[in-house]
Amino acid sequence: ERSQIARLERFKDNRDVERVRSALARLEDAAGGSRNLMEYVLDAVEKKATLGEIAESFRRVFGCFEERIII
Repeated sequence: ERSQIARLERFKDNRDVERVRSALARLEDAAGGSRNLMEYVLDAVEKKATLGEIAESFRRVFGCFEERIII
């Protein structure tokens, strides 16, 4: 676990934070409409956004599914 966290921190240290933020903002904007999101996801990946950051962008737009438990 520590090794993976260190690897992720190194990955994040070696990227342009503003380019990542910009790509994630464009992704969120596109997700709010009816556009195909694949090009925006790929752009975010190319800018070195993590899967967790991309997923969080989607959660901000679409919310998070919560199963209703009916007894």
